[in-house]
Amino acid sequence: MNNTNRKTRVLVLCALVAVVAAAGLAYGFRDRLLDLPVVRTLFAVGGVNTPPTTGENPPAPPMTQPEAVDPRAAVNLDLRRQQLIGVRTAPVERANMSKTIRTVGSVRYDETRLADVNLKIEGWIRDLHVDYTGKSVSKGDPLFTLYSPELLTTQQEYVLALRSRDQLRQSQIPDVRERAERLVESARMRIALWDLPPDQMRALDETRQPQTAVTFRSPVNGYVIEKQALQGMHVTAGQMLYKIADLSVVWLEADVYEQEGPLVKVGQRATVTLDAYPGERFMGRVIYIYPFVEENTRTVRIRFELANRAGRLKPGMYANVALDTPVGMSTTIPANALLDSGTRQLVFVAEGDGYFQPRDVKVGQRLGDRVQILEGLKEGEMVAMGATFFLDSESQLRASAGAFEPPPAMAEGAATGERLDIAFRPQPDPPRTGDNVLEVSVKDASGQPIPDAEVSVTFFMAAMPTMNMPAMRNETKLAPVGGGVYRGSGQVMVGGRWDVTVNVSKDGRRLGSRQFAVVAK
Repeated sequence: MNNTNRKTRVLVLCALVAVVAAAGLAYGFRDRLLDLPVVRTLFAVGGVNTPPTTGENPPAPPMTQPEAVDPRAAVNLDLRRQQLIGVRTAPVERANMSKTIRTVGSVRYDETRLADVNLKIEGWIRDLHVDYTGKSVSKGDPLFTLYSPELLTTQQEYVLALRSRDQLRQSQIPDVRERAERLVESARMRIALWDLPPDQMRALDETRQPQTAVTFRSPVNGYVIEKQALQGMHVTAGQMLYKIADLSVVWLEADVYEQEGPLVKVGQRATVTLDAYPGERFMGRVIYIYPFVEENTRTVRIRFELANRAGRLKPGMYANVALDTPVGMSTTIPANALLDSGTRQLVFVAEGDGYFQPRDVKVGQRLGDRVQILEGLKEGEMVAMGATFFLDSESQLRASAGAFEPPPAMAEGAATGERLDIAFRPQPDPPRTGDNVLEVSVKDASGQPIPDAEVSVTFFMAAMPTMNMPAMRNETKLAPVGGGVYRGSGQVMVGGRWDVTVNVSKDGRRLGSRQFAVVAK
């Protein structure tokens, strides 16, 4: 009876001191409280050193370079906690994938279908048949007539050469006949080099009458997009008078992001839509990929070719482009299963029994709601999706706790070999500050109880530097009670969140471990 009363008084005293200490720490009376004998006794009972007071601070030890450690650790969540925070799993899949690249472009003239109308001789425009920009013309339509003294003189020389040849055909001297023929050919070639139309050349041969004004015609079908010619205008050799565009085929140029450029290949088909024609689709084909990246936008320009027989696609129009690019057989995961910190990409691999192991991966293309994985995962593995940021925070918290006086089981991680079914239950649940009954059941993978094992339960709370509180750790060994169940009494020193690690070994060989989280009251 006396022992029971004494234990009750100790527990009440511990609880009272904890409350007073928390209040004192909050209001700045830390040093005064820590000097009280009862507080130092409480820390001694808990198995940890009393934090030094302000007047007792020892000199800071020399700074050393910390060892590089992985900032994330494995996370273990029971089914209830997984459902509570929304953790789901999805398989790693391998399939023949394609990516739809969407971008915006504009319609352009096909540069290979532009014609520049200019002259090789000097003269004056007499009649102007195409007198405004935008006019539709067909190949052979008259554009203008030109009076050129030089061209008229050349025609006259050609007519004289023809007449001379006709007179000398009856000559008995072969050399004379040959020279007359060469003179005709020379004059004809000179006229041809000045682009006298073929029909007017034939008329000159037939009538032997030089033409004072020569008609020049359109070389292609299309539309006049530039016009410099004016009636009565004096023109010189090489001067551009018209520019005509054939719009039966047009180009469309669009930019894709730098990382998408390697997916685009010449010959690929694209679907084009325009706001001017809602609900209609036009088909295009990649004909050219620019060999450089725009420095300001970090994009690559792609050129498409589109048929435009009805002339509905007008240069300058904006268009939406959807380009399906095959990626091939790829290993993929849901996009929301990937965590990208900017310096590394990782996923949480579900290993069963609520264990989630962080793993670095090498990421390829983003394929809609999935991500291509180049390295780090295999088909059939399960990854966590949804609430991955919670898993990441939990993982970093556990890694940080493990780097500050971790218990052996937490430092070593999960045991190798066969996975055990380890269940932990404190009595009461949740545990309270002070003594609690701890119960663990251990079964093998087939569900059979494991008897006569050495089972220990370690409670661990990470240090709280802002309150100058060290890490706390308490280990309890449990005794077998039969049927793979082990039970014992363990102490929870203060209220709050504790990481609980259950270690199981037998005959000096470690069988496995499992980690839990409890919140003591």
